[in-house]
Amino acid sequence: MTAAVLDLLALPDLDGLTDLQRRGATCVWNSGHGALTTTTAVDLGEYPAGDGTVCFLRACKACGQRFALEALQIHSGSCEPCVIDHRQCPPGLALVRMIRDARR
Repeated sequence: MTAAVLDLLALPDLDGLTDLQRRGATCVWNSGHGALTTTTAVDLGEYPAGDGTVCFLRACKACGQRFALEALQIHSGSCEPCVIDHRQCPPGLALVRMIRDARR
């Protein structure tokens, strides 16, 4: 996931995340959804935190789909390439792929 796409997602403040969330063991939006595995997680990639560390963010499929869909709706409302064909916009395409990955 590129920084441009991560910026579109409504990520919580990294300073408020637990260690488990920062290393991708639980959902970045809701740690109460339990431990994530490779089959239950949507990988959001690496994200630099303000304290100089790197977070390896992941989401549960439910949250990944929800937040990617919200970001896509907001983004595509102001992005002409997305309105015409989301495949012409790298962030739009990445969000569509994230939604599809979360459905699997």
